[in-house]
Amino acid sequence: MAYSSKPQERERAKERCMGGKAHLHTGMKILVIIGILVILALLSVLYFKFKKAMFVMMIPAGVTCVTIAGMVMQKAGLVWPIIAISCFHMLLSIYALVIFSFYFIFKPFYIIMVLNWAFDTLHNDKTASYYIQCAGIFSALVVFLLFNLWQASVAHAYHRLIIRTVRSESELARRGSAPTILVVNNKPMEYASTQY
Repeated sequence: MAYSSKPQERERAKERCMGGKAHLHTGMKILVIIGILVILALLSVLYFKFKKAMFVMMIPAGVTCVTIAGMVMQKAGLVWPIIAISCFHMLLSIYALVIFSFYFIFKPFYIIMVLNWAFDTLHNDKTASYYIQCAGIFSALVVFLLFNLWQASVAHAYHRLIIRTVRSESELARRGSAPTILVVNNKPMEYASTQY
C-alpha cells in the first residue's frame, strides 16, 4: 500500500504550489490577479505622471492576456510568455542589485544626489535617512527578484501540468477505451435483505 501511495503523492505534489497549500491552477489565478492589479496601478501612476510612457505597459498587459488565454484553452505554448517575462525581470533585478550595490559601496554621493533630487533635500553626507532609503530600495529589489522567481517556477510547473493533462487525455482518446465500471451489488435491495 505504501508503494502505491508514494508515486501518487509525488504526482499530486507536482500539481501544488505555495508549500502544497494550493493547486497550480489557483496559483496561476493568483499570479494573474496580482499582475492585473500591478498593471492597473502602474497605468494610473503613468497617466498622472508620464502619459507618453503608457504604451510600454502593452507588453505586460499582452503577456497577461496571453496567459489568461493559455489557462482557459489549456494550451501549454501560451504560458511561455509569462515564464519569459519572469526570467527577464529576474535578470533585470539582479542587474539593478549589482549596480545599486556598486554605487552604495563605492560612490554613495551619486545615490545621495539622486535622493536629494527625489525628496527635495540638501543632504551632502550619509544620514540615517540615506541608510533607511537605501535599505528600502535594496529590499524592494530583493522582493521583486524573489516574486519573479516564484512566478517563473509556478508558471513552469503549470506549463508541465498542462502538457501532462493533454498527454493523458490524448492517450485515453487514442486507446478508445471506456473507463472500467465495477458494480458491487447488482441485486435489488428487497432481494438482498431476504437472503440473510
